[in-house]
Amino acid sequence: MLSPFWLFLLIGVVALALELVVFQFTMFWLFFVGLGALVAAAFAFLSGGSGYIVTTAVFLVASVLITAILFAPIRKWQNKPSAIAGNNAVSQRVKVTSTIAPSQAGTVSWSGSEWQAELVSGSAQELVEGDWARVVDVQGIRLIVEMAA
Repeated sequence: MLSPFWLFLLIGVVALALELVVFQFTMFWLFFVGLGALVAAAFAFLSGGSGYIVTTAVFLVASVLITAILFAPIRKWQNKPSAIAGNNAVSQRVKVTSTIAPSQAGTVSWSGSEWQAELVSGSAQELVEGDWARVVDVQGIRLIVEMAA
């Protein structure tokens, strides 16, 4: 059976690795849990003989505190429109992978990845799966598209 130190160290490393590799820092919930688990592992290591109950309590409190402190700044950073350095998406043709309507964002495939996409302002043309679109702008991590010519 794993000691509390090794258990929470393993949980922390796995949660952070999943957030990084699978979710690519888009959700952040595993990031908060992973940091809480690392705090619990450090507590278990430094306290020497703390059992599972105390270490789990430290994990829960640390996860809640880390979430409370970091959630708002990270959400603000995520939602902040910014240019992507070296971005070459503008004017590229992309394939629509889920319907994009004037009042509904969808997804497109570009550069081997799925991207959130919206229609250019004022467009009434709905794009359905399989259509081709052209990128006219990039807002944060969202592509602004129009029907490809």
